[in-house]
Amino acid sequence: MNLTTVRNQMIVVLALPLTVFSTDMIAGTVSASSCSQANVSSAISSATSGDTVQVPAGTCSWSGLSINKAVHLKGAGTDLTKITLTGENSVTKQASGIIRISGFDFTKTGGGNQSKGWTIGGSWKNAEPVIFQNNNFTISNTGLFLLRVAGGVVIANSVFTGGWDDSFIQPKDSLDSSGSWKAADTMGDKDTTGKLNIYVENNTFYGGTNQGIDCDDSSRCVYRYNTLTYSSFNSHGMDSSPQGVRHFEVYNNTFIHKGGTTQIANQNWAIWIRGGTGVIFNNHVADMAGSYWGNKKEAILSIRGAEDDRPQGTCSQVKYPVPRQLGQNYDGSKYFTDPIYFWGNTGTVAMEAGWTWGNPCGFNFSTFFQWGRDGVNGTEKPGYTPYIYPHPILQKTTETLLPPSNVYLK
Repeated sequence: MNLTTVRNQMIVVLALPLTVFSTDMIAGTVSASSCSQANVSSAISSATSGDTVQVPAGTCSWSGLSINKAVHLKGAGTDLTKITLTGENSVTKQASGIIRISGFDFTKTGGGNQSKGWTIGGSWKNAEPVIFQNNNFTISNTGLFLLRVAGGVVIANSVFTGGWDDSFIQPKDSLDSSGSWKAADTMGDKDTTGKLNIYVENNTFYGGTNQGIDCDDSSRCVYRYNTLTYSSFNSHGMDSSPQGVRHFEVYNNTFIHKGGTTQIANQNWAIWIRGGTGVIFNNHVADMAGSYWGNKKEAILSIRGAEDDRPQGTCSQVKYPVPRQLGQNYDGSKYFTDPIYFWGNTGTVAMEAGWTWGNPCGFNFSTFFQWGRDGVNGTEKPGYTPYIYPHPILQKTTETLLPPSNVYLK
């Protein structure tokens, strides 16, 4: 990003009316008598939209907590309010205001990566965002977030710790209930309100080696200014999911890999893209080389639907472009080719574009993916400007944020 772009974004911030991001103005504070699920649920019921629900220090477990009111659920700090998630808890976006959750230490163990601790749902365009900020998350043999919305979620300023196959964040609206794929893209400053994409920014991740985030059906993912150790950015296409990722922006992240002989070092990629369009720029990527499984390519581009008969039917029916494949966009009325742009990435960024599961139909990969048509390397995307950073909807807080261990120093 050049200085002019930075200045322009700063000017935009200063010029915004004070009311644009004030949908969660605090009306009052309701204090839960303890961190127990029953007491927290009772406090939420007593609150009105815009209130802060203050949760005191303590160690408690939640399973099935439902948040469907525009409140700020605020813990005493990540070193003080410690919650074990033993089952799925839900948050539903509200038209009346923002839901914000901050100041907690959340832990979840067991159930496999299909098990989730938090599910976020609601309307994509007709409700205000859900924000998780300033929290710690520690998971083992499990999943954490399932986002059943195309956008309108912000996850920021938090610490995530997990194992090799743990799933931190899975954006997936498998029914495309909001019509995200048939609506024009909202990349960069096209998201004029900052409420139509999923923003994951300024977090620290350890683990979730091959699925730290998996941007899937209908999602509009902005993944920026994160630090990842043995973690990755993934996506799904329509090849193996009902809808496939809508679009993505991956920039200014630091991908760290320290080698090693343990399973956590078995990292097969830093970035894997399987459909849609987007931008990948200004990331610093370590060499994905370790003694567990050897040296791997840092960025992988694949089109499984061109290898066999999905999603078009039979091999004889497969033709370019495969529906919603790499480099495909939608303008509100029709699909069109809009290449994925890579630029300004440093470190070791070896890219692999090709078959991933074999080629039973006997196609040439160059029929379906060509540099200059479906992907562009080394050139900025024309007309693209990143959305304001930090996200202006984030609230400055005084909550303590401590890593749950010294894993980042290993």
